[in-house]
Amino acid sequence: MVKVEIVGARGPVAKPESLIDALRSLDGGEGAVLDADMVCGADHLRSAAMHALRAFGRGDNASSTLAMETLLYASGERQITKAMKKVGLRPGAERVALVLFDVEDVGAVLCALELRRDDAVLEPSLEKARRFGITEQELRAVTHDKYQELVLERVAFVDLSK
Repeated sequence: MVKVEIVGARGPVAKPESLIDALRSLDGGEGAVLDADMVCGADHLRSAAMHALRAFGRGDNASSTLAMETLLYASGERQITKAMKKVGLRPGAERVALVLFDVEDVGAVLCALELRRDDAVLEPSLEKARRFGITEQELRAVTHDKYQELVLERVAFVDLSK
């Protein structure tokens, strides 16, 4: 069973590629890095990770790594370029979302990435749902406390668009 850890963090990100490279070099683990301002709650990433693990288990994954497959699900997109544009980390970002797979020491990873843990950056908000692409019409169709579920639906719909 793969151990999945969802982590919010803060710290200046000059070069997102550096974080991605550092995560690729983890001993025995793997990780995805995303823009926390596009993440609508820890469940958003947890769901994306579970869908990615299932896709690999079924052999119908669209990408070659668990981290990239998770990014695809988290974005609600099937194309890597669209996914990166939507939820990928940009230079100058300071709020980071991490999905770590089989990582033993999260603190050591954060230290290596020069980030400090702050899970509050993952908190869902109406503004994040809008940035994610949830329309006003969709938002009007649910009660004010259900907008996060609209994002989770987008994650689940990735399977249907394969």
